Amino acid sequence: MMSPQDVNMGKIKPGLLKKRDDEYGISTESLKTSRVGIMGPEKKNSMADYWVHHGKGLAVDIIETEMQKLAPFP
Repeated sequence: MMSPQDVNMGKIKPGLLKKRDDEYGISTESLKTSRVGIMGPEKKNSMADYWVHHGKGLAVDIIETEMQKLAPFP
């Protein structure tokens, strides 16, 4: 997960937008007017783009494992 970038925020290909609107019966224009008063955060969390500043990030390996139905008692 990363923070929204300040470059080309909210840009989407018009064809994709029209396809979505047609497929789901959505009106992008009415959504825009209903969201006029919504403000974003005053500032981004400084750690949100850690990987951009340090060139490193975290990776999670997904491993299938057997689960116990009850936690063992100490």
